[in-house]
Parts: sequence; structure tokens; C-alpha cells
Amino acid sequence: MRHLWRQRLERLRALGAQSELASPHVELSADGRAVIEGCDGVLSYNETSVRLNCKTLVLRLDGFDLCLNHLSGGLVSVSGKLVSLTFLPA
Repeated sequence: MRHLWRQRLERLRALGAQSELASPHVELSADGRAVIEGCDGVLSYNETSVRLNCKTLVLRLDGFDLCLNHLSGGLVSVSGKLVSLTFLPA
């Protein structure tokens, strides 16, 4: 029984590692900044909406006075008055 439990745990760890690579990592801060790791590019950008291509999904940030502060190496930083964050199918 114990051996079976270890096998399941190892499979779950492997799945977690794969999903980490396929999913973006998003950090939001109270000062209106969002930092997103794991982006392949910007699909659209204006003062009220930013859409990011993140491999298996599209990440949409909505708000006011949005500004792209950093964009390189899969890392994107957006600031402004963030209202919502939505994960959409790619």
C-alpha cells in the first residue's frame, strides 16, 4: 500500500512540473502592478485592456490607465488601475 502511495505522489509531482511550465505565474500587488512570467507575447494593448499570449491560454487584464512597463524574456510588467484578470482559452 505504501509503495502505491509513493508512485501516485511521484506522478502528481511530475504533472505539477509540467503544468508549471505550461502556465503563467502572476503576481499582483496592491499598488496596481501585475508581473507575469511565462508570456510569449502581447496580443493587444491599450489604456483599458492588455491581452497576453501565455502558451496554453490568453491572459486578459482590464482596468484604467494601463501601461506596459517591462516586456522581455517571457516577463511582462503592467501597471495602472487593475479591475480584473481573466484566463481565456488560447
